[in-house]
Amino acid sequence: MSRFKLTVVLTSLSCIFLLACATNVSANTSVLTTSTSAQPRLQQMALQKLTSNPNFRIENLQVIVDGETVELKGIAETGFQRALAQKFLEHSQGVMQIKNNLKVSKFNHPSL
Repeated sequence: MSRFKLTVVLTSLSCIFLLACATNVSANTSVLTTSTSAQPRLQQMALQKLTSNPNFRIENLQVIVDGETVELKGIAETGFQRALAQKFLEHSQGVMQIKNNLKVSKFNHPSL
């Protein structure tokens, strides 16, 4: 392989590596969706708000939409994240009521 081709390949690989490091890719495979409403837009908006922040993790997240009521189920890492999930959705268009049924992970409580 010529020196020029080797330089191009190494530069390309370096750029790909830096791009991968700078991009936060999150595959949340534990997101479940349930809707009893004809408003999938509201459900998708709620899911996007709750899963787009990489510092905010909820296991087995379920977003259940019934009319203008959004119900949240799953397991939050902390009580703060549980409360924050509700705050993320409180002033969203189309959401009139939030039922926050998120549980706090028992593994994050300090042992006594």
